[in-house]
This record gives sequence, C-alpha cells and structure tokens, in this order.
Amino acid sequence: MANIRHLSTSLRLALTVGANETKSVSVSKISEAITAAKVESFVEQAGNLLEYPIATAKKYDTGILESE
Repeated sequence: MANIRHLSTSLRLALTVGANETKSVSVSKISEAITAAKVESFVEQAGNLLEYPIATAKKYDTGILESE
C-alpha cells in the first residue's frame, strides 16, 4: 500500500501592483495543520503590512509518494 509523506506546506500570495500586473510572495515552513480560519487571519494581517493589496492566497502542500 502506498502512502504520501508530508514534506512541506506554504502559502503563495499574489499582490496587485498595477492594473494588469501581479507579483507573488511566498511564505514557507508553515504547519501542515493550519486551518482555513488561520490562513484567513494571516492574510488579513499581512495585507495590513504589505505595500500592495493581496489579490489571492493559495495554500500548497508538498508530499512524496512512498510505497511499502
């Protein structure tokens, strides 16, 4: 039976820097157990600190497939 072993979790924030232009900012090494409410809270707080508004926030989980 195969298993997926968790390696990392990160967030990628897309910032609106112009009318048709975005830049991305990544936040890595976060807990894989982070909840949607905590992500939402983080994005709100980060939005208050960043120069540009956050257009989108995506959570990425990376794992490796292992077979027994």
